[in-house]
Amino acid sequence: MKLIITSSIKKVEFEPVKGIFDLDIIKTAAKKSLQGLGDTIKSSTKILGTCLKKVYLTSSSGSGRVIFLLKLNSGKSVLVMIRLKNDKKVGANMTVRNPNFTKILDKNLDIILDDLQKGKYEELDL
Repeated sequence: MKLIITSSIKKVEFEPVKGIFDLDIIKTAAKKSLQGLGDTIKSSTKILGTCLKKVYLTSSSGSGRVIFLLKLNSGKSVLVMIRLKNDKKVGANMTVRNPNFTKILDKNLDIILDDLQKGKYEELDL
């Protein structure tokens, strides 16, 4: 099993919350998502052979949500978004019914596809 973090997503999503959710917490959540845990969510962007999973995070510093793009049948999970539960725009409402969430999700998926195509990512063992 692998966790893929693209350089843009690392900068925009992971860096701001790494003091609350360290890499080990993200890896554990990615592993759970690959094992089928978490909520499958919809996206306006359809990527063949993938699905999106939302996993709840907890640490001694707070709670949050993380979204992974799972490459089906490959054992790879791509970090898409991390938000604190009390995030004003999307934290407690990570669904396609929330226009703020949908906008950020679509933007992040575009960024991820671009970074993957350019080879700008790191692949971590879980």
